[in-house]
Amino acid sequence: MTPTLLTHKSTAYGSKFIAKFKFKNGHEVSLYEVEKMAAFNQLIGHAKFMNAQYGNVYYRGVNGLFDNVLPSIMRGRTYGQAAALNKLLTEICDNDYFHDSLKLRAVPNGNNENYYLANEIRRKNRYCVEGLLQHYAGYTRFVDVVDNHWVALWMGLHNFKMRGKGARYCMCEKREFSLGDLYKATPLNGCPITTSRTSNDGIYEYILLIAMPYAEKNPECGIIETTDFVEVDLRKTLPSFYLRPHAQHALVVRRRDSKNFNSMPTAAFYDMASQVIGILRVRIDYASQWLGKGNLLTSSNLFPSPSLDQGYNNLLMHSDLFTNPFEIVKYY
Repeated sequence: MTPTLLTHKSTAYGSKFIAKFKFKNGHEVSLYEVEKMAAFNQLIGHAKFMNAQYGNVYYRGVNGLFDNVLPSIMRGRTYGQAAALNKLLTEICDNDYFHDSLKLRAVPNGNNENYYLANEIRRKNRYCVEGLLQHYAGYTRFVDVVDNHWVALWMGLHNFKMRGKGARYCMCEKREFSLGDLYKATPLNGCPITTSRTSNDGIYEYILLIAMPYAEKNPECGIIETTDFVEVDLRKTLPSFYLRPHAQHALVVRRRDSKNFNSMPTAAFYDMASQVIGILRVRIDYASQWLGKGNLLTSSNLFPSPSLDQGYNNLLMHSDLFTNPFEIVKYY
């Protein structure tokens, strides 16, 4: 079963179909411009309704259109081998402190009867740890998504830039544009979009609607494995001691690489573009107005400081484990 894509007819008052956007892998989806809050809610609701038999629809807010939805560790690479990441996952799972802090499941002693159960528990513990790293270090095979579209809108409205000596600190900046930027923005005129970025990205943000299939069996602790994908609800796999994922309504998704490859998988194997069912384009001034000035949608709430996020503080205190390129990102 495949997800249902939004079409050029899937419009609502306050939105309009703009063009087809084609990803590098050939997958093509509809791009809409949304100018009203009601239309934003309606199109998202329609996407969920149309995929009720397939699975869940999640959101990913980004500041530009790209020709792929690759996880960070696979960008700019040819092959998908991740030996250093796998080594770190094993070290963390075997670390008594983190095993307790993350409430990982105990692995039964190895014998024929427990062999498959032990492998399943190890695999799911590693998913939990890799999801944790995605949120606090950001260099894994997972892609971030959320199930709250206002959080996705907030993420697309902000840039995250590394600053300071050695680019060791991340600064969150709200995006803005001038009337000159708006005047210079080039109309797309309904033409197919095939470039990795459009000429007027500066005045827009984009919400990718990503459909993920339902579990083939009952999910355990927020982890859903299907034949092709892994989905982890970090609010269920991580204790709220690790506060950030809970504040952000956070999930992570990726391709499942358990297949018997005849050769090493390519980095492109992990591209999640095939699961995108539509793209919503919103001018950043509209997005800012819709979100308003409430405290819930602020960087201090969505990225709590180590004084509030004790899990974040613990990760920072274990810098001997989390070294480049898996260093824990420091926000200010």
